[in-house]
Amino acid sequence: MELWNSNNLAVRLAKLAGGLVVTAAVLMLWPTIVFSFPQKHSSPNATALVHSCEDTGPITRRGFGHNWDCSIKVRDDETGKTWTANVDMNFFTPDDVGKEKRLTWGYGGGRYNNNTELRTYTPAEGYSAGVFTLIGCLAGVVIVPAALWMLAKSIIWSFSREEQRKFWEKINGTTEEQAAKKQQQAEERAQRQQARQRSADIKEARRKAKEQRKADR
Repeated sequence: MELWNSNNLAVRLAKLAGGLVVTAAVLMLWPTIVFSFPQKHSSPNATALVHSCEDTGPITRRGFGHNWDCSIKVRDDETGKTWTANVDMNFFTPDDVGKEKRLTWGYGGGRYNNNTELRTYTPAEGYSAGVFTLIGCLAGVVIVPAALWMLAKSIIWSFSREEQRKFWEKINGTTEEQAAKKQQQAEERAQRQQARQRSADIKEARRKAKEQRKADR
């Protein structure tokens, strides 16, 4: 604990670096989760024969875990033309080697795009666009605040103890100000409790008075 609270610059920078690493790891959870739910295309237009797959994990632009880069031979449904290609990030897996799998391809993001230098591929199996978007949003709601909190903590850890004290005083106030705020809050709670008690007493008195009037009749 003494080392953690040290004012030594090297220790503070080490905590900053460690915090940034943790922040990056937290952010990488987003693509890990999102790309575990691949978005499918509703209109496949080709068949791929999977030749081989190679693991490019454990960390890629799509997060943590196994990420298979597979060599395939594609046959277009309309023209019968064939060509070889590589598709990565778990488009296919080693279980698909030797099998024919349906997919959708297009030029530069669209089948009729004029950019014939680039072919893009979309799996025919997976989840709808709505599910893919929902998972992305839910993952972002959880992960982004956690990453921002970790980033802020990392930066604060790089401050000296005196700088941290001044920072938190700006956020939360001095010890005296915090004590005064707690005292004020306690007094306000007591006043609200007294008001509720007075209201209850008045209500009870009215009830008894009403019952007395009925008894006197």
